[in-house]
Amino acid sequence: MSPFEYVSVLISIILGLGITVILTGLADIIKRWEMISMYWPYGVWMLIVFVLHIQEWWITYSLRAEMTWTLPLFLFIITYPIVLFVLAHLLFPQKWSKAGLDLKQHYLNNYRKYFGAALLLVVISILQNHFVLDYAIEEQLGQFFVAFVFLTLLALKQIPEKMHGALAILMLLLLGISFIFNPDELILK
Repeated sequence: MSPFEYVSVLISIILGLGITVILTGLADIIKRWEMISMYWPYGVWMLIVFVLHIQEWWITYSLRAEMTWTLPLFLFIITYPIVLFVLAHLLFPQKWSKAGLDLKQHYLNNYRKYFGAALLLVVISILQNHFVLDYAIEEQLGQFFVAFVFLTLLALKQIPEKMHGALAILMLLLLGISFIFNPDELILK
């Protein structure tokens, strides 16, 4: 077993747990559909967090060329999947009420936690891209923009409801654009 194969197992387990949380939460919503009040920005965030899990699993393969693994490097690499897992867990309520669930209210009660975790993901991504994958800071302007957006929104006392929808669409568009402009990350070599 190569060192990459060894460390990728735990990364895959953590990502798999996050995907499980998302799919289980989605299944719970579907099972209780009649008692659920949906909120479309919440649905977009579920999709984004799911795609980020898959994308991280896919991109982790690019670390296969890393010959020397140290515990600090591994701990640094594993922070992103851990925060993704936490974000997935934050999306869904701890307890499901028998009376139903208003996902808009759930989202509005928790969006600061989502945005804080998302900001942490972006910061970790910038640092990993720079120090592990050798991306220049100038190559990460998109990540800096996203970090600025989340930081700004977290600084506001209240965010207008329309801005939540606009942010969800913006993040979905940025995710799609990243796939278009980074096609090499979509191919295993």
